[in-house]
Formats: sequence, C-alpha cells, structure tokens
Amino acid sequence: MIIKFNVPIKSKYSKVNVKKLMDSEEGILGPGKNYRKIQKFLKKKFGFKNVLLTNSCTSSLEIAALSLNLKPDDEVIVPSFSFITTGSSFARTGARIVYCDIEKSTFMPSMSQIIHVISKKTKAIVILHYQGWSVSYLDILKKYCNSKNIYLIEDAAQALGSKFKNKYLGNFGDIACFSFHQTKNFHTGLGGCIVINNKKITKKINYIYDKGSNRIEQIKNKIKYYSWVCLGSSYLMSELHASYLWPQIKMFKSIIKIRKKLYQHYLKKLNSIKNIKIIKNVNKYSYNYHAIVITFRNNLIHPILAKLKRKRINAYICYFPLHLSKYGKRYNSNKLRNTEYVFNHSIRLPLHIYIKIKDIEYICRQINLILLKK
Repeated sequence: MIIKFNVPIKSKYSKVNVKKLMDSEEGILGPGKNYRKIQKFLKKKFGFKNVLLTNSCTSSLEIAALSLNLKPDDEVIVPSFSFITTGSSFARTGARIVYCDIEKSTFMPSMSQIIHVISKKTKAIVILHYQGWSVSYLDILKKYCNSKNIYLIEDAAQALGSKFKNKYLGNFGDIACFSFHQTKNFHTGLGGCIVINNKKITKKINYIYDKGSNRIEQIKNKIKYYSWVCLGSSYLMSELHASYLWPQIKMFKSIIKIRKKLYQHYLKKLNSIKNIKIIKNVNKYSYNYHAIVITFRNNLIHPILAKLKRKRINAYICYFPLHLSKYGKRYNSNKLRNTEYVFNHSIRLPLHIYIKIKDIEYICRQINLILLKK
C-alpha cells in the first residue's frame, strides 16, 4: 500500500452537514447559514475583524492584489520560495515582482533580506507563513511597513490556527489570505478566505469580491440598483462548500491535536538520523502542525525522492523557486542562494490525520537506510 502524501479529511460530520443542506430548501450557492457560521466563528475565535470566504486562497490573493491599485512602476516583494499564485496574483496587475531570498533555518526571509530589496517603488510586501508558522519579526515588519506606507500581505495559506505571540496569524497584515484546499489542515476540497484589517480598503475589497459590483450597497438599502464599479470576479465560496467546511472549523483544536501527536512522533524518529536537519518552529508560539520538512545536508533530493517512491512513499519537493520558473524569470533577480539550496536539498514528508504511527516509523527507517547506503 502506498503511503500518500496527503489524505483529505472525510469527516462524518461534514458529510452529515452536506446532506442536511441538500435535504433542506436552502440554496447551495450562498452565502447561507453555514457560510455565516464560519464567518462568525473566525471573527470570534481568531479575532479577525472582517472576513470573506472565497473559492480559493488564489482568489483571496487576487482580491488583495486588485485592492491595492497597483501600477506598472510599483514593486511587490515576494519570496521566491513560495507557491506560484503568491507571485502571479500580483503580477497579473502589471506590477513588477521583486524576489527576496530566505533563511535556510526557517525557509522564510529575514528582515534584512527584505530591507535589502526594498526601494522607493515598493508598494507591498507579501510575507509567507511557511509550514503554518511566522517569521520571528512579524510585529517589527508590521511597524516598518506602516512607517513606509507599504502594504503588508500575509500569505497564510497554511497557517490557520497558528499564532505569533498571543495573536492568531491573519491579524497582522493589511490583508491576510488563507486556504481551505484539500491539502490543508481544514478543507472543503477547494476554498479559502480573505481577512481585511485595513479599513481604507475594506469597501473596495467588498466590490472586488462580488464581481466588481456595488451590490453590498443595494443589500444595505443604500442604492436602488447595483452596477459594475471596478474590476472584480466571482470569488464567493458556495454554501455547498461551506457546509462541508463548517464542522471542521468547529473542531479545529481537535484536528490540530491529532496532527501534533503525529508531528511529534516524526520528530522523535527523525532526530536519530544523521545528516538531516528538521525545519522546526523556532518561535515556540502556538502552531497548527501543518507540515514536516527535512533538509539533507550532503545529498541532493531528487535521487532520494525516487528511492522513496520505490518504497511506496509519496514525498515531494517544497516549492519550485519562482525566480527559476519559465514565467518568473521575466522579473530579473540576483542569485538567491538559500532559496536554490533549499530547493535542491529539502523535502516534505507525508502528514495527515490518517497516517499511522507505523507508517511514520517506516518512512523514517527508509530515509535512514537510504543515507546509510550512500
């Protein structure tokens, strides 16, 4: 049997809730009861001021990009070590993408690496919460951006349930974007949400979110008819998707608890393997245990991944660097040494709530055997 990299949650509570919706007279488009329950829960439990549920984290990032009024001369700083749409969502506005390097220890940029690429044209900085944790200087970065009139965007796709100090991630940037893709801790197949912390752009984001219309004004009885007022698209999470997600959101602490147990067993077994480094949450703040990532000190990962596959283990690279990608090369970049090192030496291992302890032990044993044979 293959040990899968990810197995999406198939909660009986989610199934029952979907059936309940389908058997009711309520429509499946939404926003409906489940949508609003999630929205209310995220505000109350996570402290989010304004939150809209979307059909993907990519959509959330695209909304963020459209809301900033970016122009061709504007620059957006993005870590090259990130998912494609972290960059493409801002590139599609016509703004210039500026890549920054990362630290080998955290897979995220240091404050000095960000400042090194800032210019007078910098309009926004996208900070990626890799593996579900944050950089150690998030509050300092927030103050810096405020002082320079630079927008701070949290790409928190993997980070729901994690904290920086005593606040949940998503409360620090002008905008934060989360994912409910099936590879995440909580999912609805494909979904996301956007958190808006900057009041100045809340109104525009509401327009963008609803196809570029001012329908929200009509709903509030402020206008008679709604119309096209800006660029936007169809970003709404359907009520059908919300009905699958809601039971998982309610039990988010229980899901994190299961992942924590599995994650800690990985650490126990991996700690005894020589010539690897486990990428850990160095901040020690509350963590959602989204991923387990290791770096091989003396080995390139590609032969290792092939050997693991032959042992029925599905492990993967972390990200293909944006600055090395076919499209991403159009944005000139200096050599990003740490990003390229991490790409060639690091892998993500299977982690989901259905993986068994014996599977974790088997994976770690095979990694050790592979290294011993070198």
